[in-house]
Amino acid sequence: MLFLSSIPSFDRAYLNQKGYGLFELVSPPLPLGTAAHVYFELHKKINNRQGIANRLLSVESVWDNCRRLLQRHGFSDVSVYNGSLAATDDLPFPDHEEMQVVEKLLKGRLLSVQEISRFIGSTDREALTRSLQCLCLEERVLLLPALYPVKGNLVYCQRCGWEGIPEFRPCARCGSKQCCSCPECGLLGNLCFCDQLYTSYESSVVEKEYEHSGFWSLLKGDDRRFRQEFRCRPLVLGIPNGSSSDARVDVHAVPTASSEDEKRVLSLGRFSELLRNNWHLASIFRRGSAVEEVSAVSDNLRPANYSELLGEIRFTDPQEIAADALLKFGREGKPGGSCLVWAACGAGKTEVTFPLIAEFLRGGQKVLFASPRRDVVLEIAPRMAKAFGESRVNALYGGSGSHSKDVPLVVATTHQTIRFYRRFDLVILDEGDAFPFPRSRMLHFGVERARLFEGKLVYLTATPVSWMFAGSRMVKVIKIPVRPHGFPLPVPKFLKASPLKTSGKGVVIHQRVLEVIAELLKKPGARLFIFVPSVALTSLVGEALRSASGKDTLEHLDSQGVEWTHASDRDRALKRERFFAGEFPVLVTTTIMERGVTVPRVQVLVLEAGQEGVFDAPTLVQIAGRCGRSPEYPTGEVWFVSPGASRSMRDARAQIAELNKEALHRGYLRENWEKELSRF
Repeated sequence: MLFLSSIPSFDRAYLNQKGYGLFELVSPPLPLGTAAHVYFELHKKINNRQGIANRLLSVESVWDNCRRLLQRHGFSDVSVYNGSLAATDDLPFPDHEEMQVVEKLLKGRLLSVQEISRFIGSTDREALTRSLQCLCLEERVLLLPALYPVKGNLVYCQRCGWEGIPEFRPCARCGSKQCCSCPECGLLGNLCFCDQLYTSYESSVVEKEYEHSGFWSLLKGDDRRFRQEFRCRPLVLGIPNGSSSDARVDVHAVPTASSEDEKRVLSLGRFSELLRNNWHLASIFRRGSAVEEVSAVSDNLRPANYSELLGEIRFTDPQEIAADALLKFGREGKPGGSCLVWAACGAGKTEVTFPLIAEFLRGGQKVLFASPRRDVVLEIAPRMAKAFGESRVNALYGGSGSHSKDVPLVVATTHQTIRFYRRFDLVILDEGDAFPFPRSRMLHFGVERARLFEGKLVYLTATPVSWMFAGSRMVKVIKIPVRPHGFPLPVPKFLKASPLKTSGKGVVIHQRVLEVIAELLKKPGARLFIFVPSVALTSLVGEALRSASGKDTLEHLDSQGVEWTHASDRDRALKRERFFAGEFPVLVTTTIMERGVTVPRVQVLVLEAGQEGVFDAPTLVQIAGRCGRSPEYPTGEVWFVSPGASRSMRDARAQIAELNKEALHRGYLRENWEKELSRF
């Protein structure tokens, strides 16, 4: 058996109790990334030998192969590992209960040692390391090097999928002069070349994948951009038929020493000193075997109909059709697949997923509802808990502190998906077009890897983008083109003008824009969102409006009726609530208010709407979607102001008009809607 280990002296004692015989070190202490790479090369070399008998290697042969591989990696003197390692009794054996807790935590998750320690509340790092090592030896947990070398100086991060040439530096932990960190996923905790990640699988699909591929494989999701994974497990070689010998060879990994220590034999005491830092290859000869089976019992959700799931909410006809279509998608026999629910802003897209979620939970399967936005998680999680039970739902976001809960339904920000590993049978991505998801390779990677190889993926959005259709050969599209109140969506109007002119340290607003603002504010109870393309313009436009208020065109607007806000404004939540309550009528804002905001009787004005770097088509559709959401006031006006109509402006208007056309064609609009709108 060949394996990777961070505690060879402990391994010898533990495996001796399990009936193993001779235990030999195969490598000197190495950074984990290097140890795993040598391990991989040994694996290929052994498996390329013809016939099972030819795969039985002596320790000397493994040493010789390992020596040549390490010399290729710049280790000139690698003769330090040429002896047996005696057992020691000074390292206590792992606590069985802690091992069970750790294994349960790692089901479908990919975590660093630091995260495991934090999530289970462990303060004894050495004891935790021993527990993880035993779980790896018993093949209940898999080890993944956090970063590994691809080619030359190219390095790949197995947590977030980053690939590139990092900044190499000396490392006090592993002693290497060429250590490095992942530059992308550091906000989840720094990962170095000498760090390890752990996971435990619970699906027969993943188990078959491991059986076919040994310790590495190509990901088999719809997205083929992902690189090979290094998943290190003890490598057990076959025994020829009729052989009287029961010897088998395995592979394991241990933390590394400093470059000076790599040039001399390491004592047991020195190994203990280097416990947290470095990794070895080791081999053992097995005598006898021991197998422990772990069974899992699914806790099924009792069947629930739509009314039980939705409470006081009732599906409209288009919502019910969409919910039924989602159920049909979920019941398809073929593995994997993607589905897009394209819903008008305010159409109630979240609720239509409830029947599908309920069906998956009844089948004992796991579901992830992910969104790029934390406020969506905070809003959706209580609704999910009410529908499916608080004990079945866990909300994860930065600082939530509930990562160790084992529940079938997780509501999480897309950043939290990086910690999951082939766990979910169904993944629902809400508003995948929202910042920062579209341009984040890491977040795409995390959401895709969170689902099982044969899991289903559902996109929910009012503004689909091209990559949502490119993930697989065919994406099923379900449309909800109308809001529950049955009125059409307000279609944007274009005003061709340069809305702002610089004047000293401030700006002057075009007279025609002031006239539009005045007309909009004459509507009973009206409030007005004014969107601008930059943070600097929020205060400039706000001050300009305050200066113009009470005069001529804006004679009915009080100067205190204008406020402005942006992402860095500490009072933005308070201003949003005051605006919602009608304490002032005009709020100048950036695109932070484009989603998740429902304000009664609101009108919308977008200044410099032609700046496509800020106002792309999806953003403009979302901004227009703030208008007319309430059944008490299902209408309103949306104005895009720009010297010329950009492509995004035209696309946004066409998309909204097309949804209205489809709603009318399908008979989803209420009868006499035109006459009813005239009342507002």
